[in-house]
Amino acid sequence: MAEYETLTGNVGDMTQAIANRTYPRFQALIPEQVQIAPSGDITVSVYYARKKLTTYFHTGDSAQDFYLTYLYESTQTQPIQPTIPGKTFLRWVYQDSTGALQTWNAGIQPAEDMHVYAEYNIPFQSTYIVNYWYQNATDEVSYTDAQKTYSLFNTETKTQNVNSTVVYNGPQYDTTYRKYNQAKTDAENATKLVLADGSTVVNVYYDRPVMTITLVYYNFTTNTEERRESYQGIYGHKTDGIFSIDLTYLWSAPNNASSHYDKTPPTFTEQQFFNIDPYHLEFHARKLAVAPNPKKIHVIYHEQNPDSTWSRNPNNRIWDVDTLTYSKFSVYFPNTAAFNYSYYYWTNGVDDYTTDVNASNPDLTAYTGGSLIVVYNNNQVVNDYDGDGQTYMQLYKTRNKYNLHLEYTDGTVLNLYYGEPLSNYQNILNNPARPSNVPSHYVFTGWYITDTFKEGTKLKDNATMSNRDRFLYARWEEPRVNVTVVSNGATSILPATVAIPKMSSVHKDIPNIPSKDGYWFDGWYKGPAFTQPFDINESIAYDMTIYAKWVGRKPTSWRIRYIDDQGRVLAQEDTGNDNLFTVLFRYGKLIPDYAVDYESKNLTLSSDQMNLLEFIYTYRVKTNWVTEDGTPIKERVYGTFGPEVFDGYVYLSTSTAINGGYYTRLSLGGYLLYTKDGRFVQYLLVSMRILCIDDGMTLYICVLLIHK
Repeated sequence: MAEYETLTGNVGDMTQAIANRTYPRFQALIPEQVQIAPSGDITVSVYYARKKLTTYFHTGDSAQDFYLTYLYESTQTQPIQPTIPGKTFLRWVYQDSTGALQTWNAGIQPAEDMHVYAEYNIPFQSTYIVNYWYQNATDEVSYTDAQKTYSLFNTETKTQNVNSTVVYNGPQYDTTYRKYNQAKTDAENATKLVLADGSTVVNVYYDRPVMTITLVYYNFTTNTEERRESYQGIYGHKTDGIFSIDLTYLWSAPNNASSHYDKTPPTFTEQQFFNIDPYHLEFHARKLAVAPNPKKIHVIYHEQNPDSTWSRNPNNRIWDVDTLTYSKFSVYFPNTAAFNYSYYYWTNGVDDYTTDVNASNPDLTAYTGGSLIVVYNNNQVVNDYDGDGQTYMQLYKTRNKYNLHLEYTDGTVLNLYYGEPLSNYQNILNNPARPSNVPSHYVFTGWYITDTFKEGTKLKDNATMSNRDRFLYARWEEPRVNVTVVSNGATSILPATVAIPKMSSVHKDIPNIPSKDGYWFDGWYKGPAFTQPFDINESIAYDMTIYAKWVGRKPTSWRIRYIDDQGRVLAQEDTGNDNLFTVLFRYGKLIPDYAVDYESKNLTLSSDQMNLLEFIYTYRVKTNWVTEDGTPIKERVYGTFGPEVFDGYVYLSTSTAINGGYYTRLSLGGYLLYTKDGRFVQYLLVSMRILCIDDGMTLYICVLLIHK
């Protein structure tokens, strides 16, 4: 596998090659940078090592579970069959992308870790948790399934065959105002199987329906409907910020003009007399609100405290009853998740009340939440003891109790008042029982409000009981161990210490194959003597130190030749040795009258025999412009140029000499110019003999001269 890319940089700078390509299940080693040479043929190699991938074998007995590690695309070996008393092993299975179980056989290691499960003639069984979630009232109507938020309202534990598909009954908690969200539920649980370790969790979701409140305005002259305004929110959502009713009108029920409402509904919930169906309410403004000679009905609330004592709530309620509109007026108090309205009685003032709240007190009248209490009848306030047109009702709210389920323990359930501090049960919470499926060496690390133990979901010290059954999840973790890493000069960035849970591995924290310039990685070891190998996938039970082992690269030889374009040697070659795959960088030699093809070159030493780098030289031709008697007219120039025009001279001919010299065709008796100490001296040519030395390069001309 080889791919290439071209980068640019300034000559003399170091290369900036990076491993910017990703190949599935291959790990890039850090490349060695070299100096950029003018030749442009610089190669920096980035090597990719195959990653090790793990196949985890789940036997149903955690003591027999094991794993095998293979290089990507290597051939797997058939594992041993587990031996479980009373069961016959049938096959290994895995879950494909659709969630279906398929038979697994040893083959070529795929590009991912795998989980494989043993199947027997008599299946193992295991438990799993089904959580039931109800949408929060703070969500908006426009929220998608992905944006919706939920709170847990119930849970159950089921038992099934290991590796079977989970089963849940979504519609069982479906009600008018709690609607089963099958699409979200099925999408999340489509591929879940019952795991042998009991860790499977199924989540079932219920949404709040959309409620519509319509305000109907009337023409008071014709007493006919004039216009409508509709507002929406999910069930239980606050109306604040969405709409408010105009209290200059007297708002009545759609089918009963004498049933009045004198405030904006606080939430999108059902209201007695005002619902036209479970999800639609109407408030009709049939007349203006007037209140001549109002009567006052005082309701004083008393709440049971988390410690079961009673306190008066300072937020009293006062109704001003319009005597022109009403001949009879009733009030009602629907129960809430936090409180039930249990008792009431009449007094002659706000502060006239009892704290002896129980069924045996004869002054108290038992009350059923939501039922009507007549407070004004026949134009008279009920129980107006002093005739001042006011009456006082002392109303008692009993605090509800709910179950606190302590999950991932022995199944302990506590019964607490709404709002009761959980710290009242500190002794139980600090010492939970370890469930049977949690290994004995695990330790308790705290309570969480979700079973996923996400950050920020740990139980707060000041937590109180909610207004529904609540679930806390005990987190059990292996004690943590520290793994110290001695890199021995690695180029890769490695952590000095890795903290992991006891009996887990460091394969996510430490690269399987680190890098070091000039070396090959030879494995991780458990000691500085490199006698005991270390596998990054192995379970670690105690603090330890691991050591990176490196081996030098194989040596290789190189030679550098300095030749011309015909292959002729111009200078003595250089030789040497270095590590295989090292990048050799050299400058060319300066050879008089020759030009080198590149000032410097580099070569990756890829051959384990001999690596050759050649500098190619070209002879630098010189051109002289001279007169017939050899007198220079113009300064000598490197290169081949043609004749030029000079005043007072006529061009005769051009002659070429080997290796850039010049010669003049002469005849005996002629004259030859000979240069000596930079001066031209004229000699009489007596004889001439040409001597050719057979080295393919030099022509010698021997002449006999007499000074003129």
